[in-house]
Amino acid sequence: MNTTITEVAPGDLLTDRNVREDLQLNKEFVASVKDHGVLVPIVAVKTDDGLRVRFGHRRTAAAVQAGRATVPVVVVESTTDGDDEAVERLLTQHAENTHRSGLTTTEDAKVAQQLSLLGLSATQIARRTHTKKAQVEAGIKLAESELATKATERYDLTLEQAVTVAEFEDDPEVAKALIVAAQKGQFEHVAQRARQDRERAQAQAPVIAALAEQGIDVVQRPGHSDPGEVVAWLRDSTGERLDPVAHGQCPGHAVYLHEVEIYTEPDGTVLDADRWGNVDWPEGKEPADDAEAEARWEAVTVTTEWQPQAVCIDPAANGHLTDSQWWDKQGRAGKSAADKTDAQREAEKKARKLVIENNKAWKAAREVRQQWLAKYLTRKSPPTGAGEFLAVTLTRHSGVANSTGGNNLAAEWFGAKRADYGSSTELAKLADKANDKRAMVIALGVILAGYESDHCTDNAWRSDGTANATGRYLRYLQTLGYTVSDVEEFAASKKTA
Repeated sequence: MNTTITEVAPGDLLTDRNVREDLQLNKEFVASVKDHGVLVPIVAVKTDDGLRVRFGHRRTAAAVQAGRATVPVVVVESTTDGDDEAVERLLTQHAENTHRSGLTTTEDAKVAQQLSLLGLSATQIARRTHTKKAQVEAGIKLAESELATKATERYDLTLEQAVTVAEFEDDPEVAKALIVAAQKGQFEHVAQRARQDRERAQAQAPVIAALAEQGIDVVQRPGHSDPGEVVAWLRDSTGERLDPVAHGQCPGHAVYLHEVEIYTEPDGTVLDADRWGNVDWPEGKEPADDAEAEARWEAVTVTTEWQPQAVCIDPAANGHLTDSQWWDKQGRAGKSAADKTDAQREAEKKARKLVIENNKAWKAAREVRQQWLAKYLTRKSPPTGAGEFLAVTLTRHSGVANSTGGNNLAAEWFGAKRADYGSSTELAKLADKANDKRAMVIALGVILAGYESDHCTDNAWRSDGTANATGRYLRYLQTLGYTVSDVEEFAASKKTA
């Protein structure tokens, strides 16, 4: 077969329908052709009517859009005609498009890294490669991590997943867990949990260092089957409660760290309050009425602190008594911890560990789940089955539709302002302006947010999910395409804790 290479005006080339119905002429590709031209020659067949494109329909169309004067064309003499020509065209186009492969994630990342080393900024690389700056920056981070690069090549991680693995390359166990989670579809859950654990460790570090300087050990909070006990729950031999401060002189003294929320008014006043807004107002600073109380509460800044709580690691050896031991001493019936079998203690230890781990995992899952829902609810029409789900909800769990917390959470998801008090008026305005399909999506979002607020509280994972609203809600999310984490699977099952 004779071939020649020539420069041809792209508009002069003849094109048939390509096997690729959507040529995907995105602006980045067209911009690249405009800047650099067609780098891989188009292949065309010489016919009586002119040059007919065999390979390169997308490049031809992009060159026309980009206004290129000419494009390189490899001209091939056709050896077939009629139906044979059509058959040959379809088979070769199929082969070209099926077996073509672009740069891998790591190859693309290494290009970004090499350009960066040559002095180009991320902005310059993004502009000249017609990619997003965030993608260039992520690629450079990936290329700098040997662990993430190898994992991406072996396990076909996405760029976002690879960058997260690089983020934790100093912790091989977390990195391994992330790679495994990527294969199971639970990557975001494991990543969120790892970030929360790291943030917790970073926040605790200065507190632990200060306690170490004082010679105070930091331990895990004792469980039911552990020998240690919280000092506030212990008594002396006379039955008096122990003073946590005075216990500092005890040989068994240690502490565990307890996370406490601090509520501070703009003037610096720290309030004695809980997360639900139940406030013990300072004397002389009480609000005049409910409206003022509401306004002051809305202006409060919430921060967290890790505060040490006294523990005795060996109460028995130091002459301390638990409540049950004290009452046994008084002659009252009751099974003390000392009367339990090893099997009972081990079972309690496992149960306690499950609660601790799942409490952390549940909070991490909540973040991932709500981020997923906010993105999912950008759709223009409701998913199949939404009407049935809404009907079942309104007949079985109607309270979620009236949840104030859910309404304001939904407002956040839809980009509306939360209400200072009551329901969001901006969310209502969005519903007023929406067409029928989008209005159904908003209604679904309000109901889903109601479940989040009322039925996904901190301890919701511990109940039988086959018979409650939490389990029904999580199973519905799975029908929408959401991948549950292990703790969410637990919450939707018959298991309890």
